[in-house]
Amino acid sequence: MLIANLSIKNPVLVNIIMIAAIVLGTYSLLTLPRELTPDVSFPWIFVWTGAPGFSPEDTEKLITDKVEKEVRDIDGIDNITSVSRENAALVWIKFETMSDYEFDKRLQDVRTEVEKVDFPEGAKDPLIFNYTMQDFIPMVSVVFSGAATEKEMKELAENLRDDILEIRYVAKCQIFGRSEREIWVEVDPVKLQSYDLALSQVMAAIRAKNLDLPAGNIDMGRWEVMVRTVGEIGKVEELNKVILKANPLGHHVRVEDVAEIRDTVTRNDVIISRFNGEDALTMSVTKKKDGNSIKIIDEIKALVAQYQRDHAPQGVQITVTNDSSIQIKEFLGILQNNAFLGLVLVVICLYIFIGPRNAIFAAIGIPVTFMFTFIFMKQIGMTLSGSSLFALVLVLGMVVDDAIVIIENCYRYVQEGHPVKKAVTLGVQQVAMPVLTSSLTTVAAFLPLMLMEGVIGEFLKVVPIVVTLALIASLFEAFFILPSHIAEWSRQIPKKREGFVKFKKLRKLYIKYLTKFLRKRYLVLVITILLIFMSIPLIRVVGIDMFASEEIPRVFVFINLPEGSKIELTDEVMQQAEKIALKLPENELVSVTTNSGLQQRQEEWFFKTSLGQLVLELTNKKERTRSIEEINADLRRQLNEIPGIKSLEFNIFSTGPPVGAPVEIRVRGEYIEELQEVTELVKKELRSMNGVFDVRDDFVPGKRELQITVDEEKAALVGLSVAQIALTVRFAFDGGIATEIRDGDEEINVVVKYKEESRQNISDVENLKIATPFGGLVTLKDVASLKIKQGYSIIKHDQFKRAIGVKADVDASKNSALAVNQELIKRFKAISKRYPGYDIVFRGQFSEFQDAFGQLFQLFGIGLMIMYIILAGQFKSFIQPVIIFMAIIFAFWGATIGLLIIQSPFNINNMYGLVALAGVAVNDSLVLISFINEAGEKKMRRWRSILSAGKLRLRPILLTTVTTVFGLMPMAIGIGGKSDIWSPLANVMVWGLSIGTLLTLFLVPCMYAIIGDIKSLFMGKRFWIRMGGL
Repeated sequence: MLIANLSIKNPVLVNIIMIAAIVLGTYSLLTLPRELTPDVSFPWIFVWTGAPGFSPEDTEKLITDKVEKEVRDIDGIDNITSVSRENAALVWIKFETMSDYEFDKRLQDVRTEVEKVDFPEGAKDPLIFNYTMQDFIPMVSVVFSGAATEKEMKELAENLRDDILEIRYVAKCQIFGRSEREIWVEVDPVKLQSYDLALSQVMAAIRAKNLDLPAGNIDMGRWEVMVRTVGEIGKVEELNKVILKANPLGHHVRVEDVAEIRDTVTRNDVIISRFNGEDALTMSVTKKKDGNSIKIIDEIKALVAQYQRDHAPQGVQITVTNDSSIQIKEFLGILQNNAFLGLVLVVICLYIFIGPRNAIFAAIGIPVTFMFTFIFMKQIGMTLSGSSLFALVLVLGMVVDDAIVIIENCYRYVQEGHPVKKAVTLGVQQVAMPVLTSSLTTVAAFLPLMLMEGVIGEFLKVVPIVVTLALIASLFEAFFILPSHIAEWSRQIPKKREGFVKFKKLRKLYIKYLTKFLRKRYLVLVITILLIFMSIPLIRVVGIDMFASEEIPRVFVFINLPEGSKIELTDEVMQQAEKIALKLPENELVSVTTNSGLQQRQEEWFFKTSLGQLVLELTNKKERTRSIEEINADLRRQLNEIPGIKSLEFNIFSTGPPVGAPVEIRVRGEYIEELQEVTELVKKELRSMNGVFDVRDDFVPGKRELQITVDEEKAALVGLSVAQIALTVRFAFDGGIATEIRDGDEEINVVVKYKEESRQNISDVENLKIATPFGGLVTLKDVASLKIKQGYSIIKHDQFKRAIGVKADVDASKNSALAVNQELIKRFKAISKRYPGYDIVFRGQFSEFQDAFGQLFQLFGIGLMIMYIILAGQFKSFIQPVIIFMAIIFAFWGATIGLLIIQSPFNINNMYGLVALAGVAVNDSLVLISFINEAGEKKMRRWRSILSAGKLRLRPILLTTVTTVFGLMPMAIGIGGKSDIWSPLANVMVWGLSIGTLLTLFLVPCMYAIIGDIKSLFMGKRFWIRMGGL
């Protein structure tokens, strides 16, 4: 083989390349960003439109429907959902998986289409943006609490925020819980009417007074003088003197004659925050895509320590909380520990089985291969996440397989009396094709997994990429670096095999039983088929779950009060809930962050006065005596006793893709009343199912609305439009920003509105005076009718239909989420017949599971097809690849037994492992068949060919299996720490390979012999020599 010959003849070049790989690989490893999960960009686009003063029905009709209509025909859209709520509309466009280039084009298409929308007057310009995983999960939070004035706290937080934003790769810092200073001009409508004035005239006068406008230059000969009209309001007190109306007699009506000025504060987004029971400001920090979370958080902690020491007022505490670097270090530490232990076990196995010299040859390939892999990962912009590190653990034992086969074969030629260099050349040349083919078949099983689409695919595609890179690197090491080392460092290879395990007795025992199996090969075939069919029911016993995730000791408790509850009432309830949470024992609780007016859900952040959340940071599970589920059950019981709470929801924070709830359903149709009716039926069925709890829907009746219907003909007679009337009403009762004034560096909004006691009754609305273009005033009731109607808090759409969502959680010890969803499908199969025009669609985990499972099945088929083509090309046979594929069935059977023993259900992660297992399982049978064929070409008799190949390849087959299994064993058992995601997948590989290899050693030769019998029977005995033409 040319590359091996080059390696043997030029050891200096080989060593230089190896040293360069180690240096560059070490640098790449040290500079790779560390993440808990892969840094994934989702093909999702959000269109958010602010609409102050708009009701949910208004935002649906005037904004949401229009946006949906414009964007629905853009290519590549998978799903469109939307939320219309008071003051805002959000349209969420999910695209099919596509390249970054294609997605950028779709983003521009969305911008273009949204620009065509005729937005109503008063709506803000739409914000169009897309999310990465980092936008969903804040990297860290910083909390400011203690005894200080609000101004001091705010200045401290804003200064620290500005410094944090200077840190490289920090994307956003959002501060919650702070108050914004505002100047309120509270107008008395009675006084206003007495001067024959309207609210709009007050706003116009203040806006016109607060002016500082340049007016060009005057040429005065030798000088040029700038001209500026100065009228800017410098002090709050100056607002009182703004002239609203004047007459020829010099009598002026000023603001102070009709209004009172209040220098007050309003809470930003109506949020009140506390930390461990004290008033607080909370800063949420997110990072950019390529940033290293651990490094960034370390820099933030250093800044926090500096501010605490040098800038914080006495009594103020700045605390870093929700620190994701803790979980990143812990989780990556588990994988690193298991990787190290796996490496140690692999080296020990090599030392025991092939001796110290050969163990060194094979073991050198592991770090060299990994260094090449780190270089590749760095160059293509990958991160060192849980997924990529597990891929390295997974491939740990595989990367020495090629070396073992080559070393074993080189030894065989040395034992036959060849010189070392010639033995190495012949040894590499003979096994080059089987080694290359075995690596290619493994890559063929993994590589199609990169094509997996959707949220799950984005998360899992890291594994096949890293495995493929590592296997390519291991091939290079085995064919280019290893031959040089064997030839150069082993000039006197002992002709007696090294190693502490003597295979002579084991080989004799294997040949003895293989002979018996071959004699009864047809009985073996029948028993094998029966065992396979009998084992199918084992899948039911093992069970099927949907997704696995790593538990993070953080719990979000979402608390909902009746719609319309004021922020003060919500905060009273949240304080009671907070006191209950703070009573948790010290070995369970680290901190409690309380937010009134905010809920940070995975898919969206909700701002509303009737909402609240507790964020519980818990201790590590090793320190706790209770599980998170037990703590939640205790808290749920106590919180349900608080009066005023409408609903509770517990959300355990976890790693993994945002796939939604275990049970998530959308009821779709036209009318809200019928949607509610069907929703109640769904909830009733869910509550009747075993193990289902926290059944809830997202429909909120909303506040009662006073709806104003303008008589356009009457309005036109006095020169008013519907928009002018609507804006005047809004300004009177919600307030309108007339202008801004400056106080130092601070810009303060001046808000004009009716005084509080004049905006409490319907009569206040009816008697509102509106200025006409003709200089007169008209009363609202003279140009409009008013009626009270029950409104909606939010109106959701799913694929352009109104929808109500239903969610539920499932106790895995009592039932499976998959079974619950499947049962619901049966019960509501005919819902469209009972309610024409209405349907039920499944979203969340079940929808993602169906999509991922279907894709895995297809990709598995693609992988098998590629593997078959590779094998058929090597062996020049249609039948032999099928014999080799028998090893996959045996490995799957072993994996099922393993999951049954460890009591872990099948889920997407384990099924993913099965697909990967297929590529590894065929390697043993591939090498075995290759040597049987080689023996056959030497015109050996059938049984002698099989027994000879078995005798020759037993040692490398067992070695390659043992190294792969031992490399994964620490992860499977959890010696270095157990992973809820990766340990079951490692068990799939360990059990599948262990049992599969044992069966392969005996059953594949039997299948081969049976095929030989058939060929001899139908095509003549001479065909046995070739074994290739079917």
